[in-house]
Amino acid sequence: MGSRGPVSEKKLPPKLRLVSDKTPDTTSANAQVRPTAPERPEDLPENLHDMWDLMVRELDHAGLIAVIDGPALELALRHYAAATQASDYLRAEGVVTYDDKNERMMKNPASQVFRDHSTAYLEFAKQLGLSFTARARTVATKEADDASRNPFAANS
Repeated sequence: MGSRGPVSEKKLPPKLRLVSDKTPDTTSANAQVRPTAPERPEDLPENLHDMWDLMVRELDHAGLIAVIDGPALELALRHYAAATQASDYLRAEGVVTYDDKNERMMKNPASQVFRDHSTAYLEFAKQLGLSFTARARTVATKEADDASRNPFAANS
């Protein structure tokens, strides 16, 4: 299939505008957020502290996290912890179990818990740039100052 050519400003819905790599997007909410690392929540389970510290350090270094991202990262890590706990249970107890009520073998309910929390974690991971695909789709800049290091901000 051939290319349709450039998009015309005239064909955009009324409230949309074209933004190129040469157009600074000062109207973006992201342009107003400083990429500053969030503090680790005091009630974060201790087994997640090292993971929090690692993720925040790496995301901060890349300019991909702000203080307001802290709750999203916390929920992501809590889903991760629940998924790994369910996975550990499945490994220990097996993927099937006996259903006394119906007198038959059935899928271990921990399998669904694992799936639900894994899916939730991966959704957060996409939003926070914690997956290879999310990072591969993000254009990074090479300038050194904090505002220009944020790849989600429009480049000038």
